[in-house]
Amino acid sequence: MKVCFPAIADAGMVSEIYGHFASAPLFVIIDTDTGISSAIANCDRENPYAGCNPFSALTGQQLDGIVVGGIGDDSLRIMNMCGFTVHQAISASVAENVALFSNGTLQEMAVMQSHLEGRCSNNESGCNCSH
Repeated sequence: MKVCFPAIADAGMVSEIYGHFASAPLFVIIDTDTGISSAIANCDRENPYAGCNPFSALTGQQLDGIVVGGIGDDSLRIMNMCGFTVHQAISASVAENVALFSNGTLQEMAVMQSHLEGRCSNNESGCNCSH
C-alpha cells in the first residue's frame, strides 16, 4: 500500500507529520510493502512558484490513504472527491502511523466535523494550526 503524509522535510520513515495538510512543504509517500519512500513538493508542477497546491501535487498518484495531523473541510472534501481517503494521525511520527494505518487502526476523517481534534477551518476562532 502507498500512504501519503504531509511533512516539512523528507526523512523517509523517520519524517514527522506536518500539522496542516494544505500548507505542508512536501508530501512523503511510503510504500508499506517495501518501506521505500519518495517525496513530492506541495506545488503545481507547471507553476512551482505559485505556492502550495496539494491537489495538483497529488494528482495522478495511486494512494491507498493520506494521513494528516490537521486538515480543513474544503481540502478534505476535495481529496475525497479525488478518490483519496484521509485518516487522522495519532502522533507526529510517520513510522508509528504507517503501522497503525497498515493494521486499520487509524480513523477515517469525515467532512463537517471542523470542531473535532485534527480539524482546521480558517474561519474558526478556535483554530490551533499555524496558518
